[in-house]
Amino acid sequence: MKILAIPGKMPITESWLLKIISATQWRQETVDMHRFIAWKNEQAFSVDNEISYLPSGHFDVVITKSIGCLITLKAQKAITWDRLVLIGVAWSLFSESERELLPALEKKSQPVLIIQEKHDPFGSYAEIAAEVAGKHNIHCVEVGGDRHQYTDTEAIGELINHWAKETGTVATL
Repeated sequence: MKILAIPGKMPITESWLLKIISATQWRQETVDMHRFIAWKNEQAFSVDNEISYLPSGHFDVVITKSIGCLITLKAQKAITWDRLVLIGVAWSLFSESERELLPALEKKSQPVLIIQEKHDPFGSYAEIAAEVAGKHNIHCVEVGGDRHQYTDTEAIGELINHWAKETGTVATL
């Protein structure tokens, strides 16, 4: 199984995302953890610049957090997936045209799981759920919180496992 993990803007989200993946039942020997070029060169963070450094190709699962969600959605010409997990969509950072990318995932038909804090300061669960309401392949789950931190990695892993089983995905791929 090929997993592409795209963390949030801060380097600490790399280890956080590995904890999430460890809490799933997915085999983890093929995790490709993207490391942002801005981290290495201490540059200003640029979504478009980071997209150019993403690995390209097809992945069984793409799992991402925060600004990584936007990067993933904008990089759909370079990366494809069978399953997509978006955690903490940073909705307030999306432009008007970029906001169309999230509900457009319905056209791809692959299962999408969105995990969003009830009061995430970058986009509440209610905001995100409204954008994907009625989309047959997109499942949005609310978790408690209001700091964009998603600290209960075990619970998030369980949500992912439950969703994988519900959508007919083999959880131990």
